[in-house]
Amino acid sequence: MGRLFIVSTSPFKRTESRTHIYLARKDDGVIFIQNGVYVSLRIPDDIAEKIEEKKKEGVKFYALKEDLEARGIKGFFGEIVDYDGFLELIEKHDKVIH
Repeated sequence: MGRLFIVSTSPFKRTESRTHIYLARKDDGVIFIQNGVYVSLRIPDDIAEKIEEKKKEGVKFYALKEDLEARGIKGFFGEIVDYDGFLELIEKHDKVIH
């Protein structure tokens, strides 16, 4: 299966999330961990539009459950996975990009 992009920094401080989302294509995944989960609170318009576009192209979006909980964030626009699910995603994808 494609690539797994890991976003670990806040989308409000660095451009890592934008870069990973823009590079993702069909069968790729993007997982938000650590401070990357802050994207759930208020998605910048350009990122929100690109996420919707990428979902239609077959890109999957994930967030790490434990990081959402640690930051008191409820809800996410993709699938929520725990640590075991995160490991499964790493094993399932051909390449992991951080």
